[in-house]
Amino acid sequence: MNTILTLLEPLIGREIQIGDQRGTVIEIHDAPPSLILRAEGSPDAFQVDYLGRPRSMAQPTWTQPITGESGRGLHPDLQRQLPRETALALDDFIKSQQP
Repeated sequence: MNTILTLLEPLIGREIQIGDQRGTVIEIHDAPPSLILRAEGSPDAFQVDYLGRPRSMAQPTWTQPITGESGRGLHPDLQRQLPRETALALDDFIKSQQP
């Protein structure tokens, strides 16, 4: 498993607040490093198939990059909520990937 996935894996199942959105991490991606979150406390929404037809009801999900707006460091909301060691390791990893 690569370094970023090793750092992000413990976040699966954890509740995270980004801005005014709160969600549970249900999946992680490494390229680009991001969290897939399932919205908490929101009504179910229709999921549609590839033709746009409603197929099922589910809680909304969204993809959240782990970097802040500048792309040069860990997102500030994640810095505040993650254990210090995890936040520092993720921030160091992001900075090590900069050209």
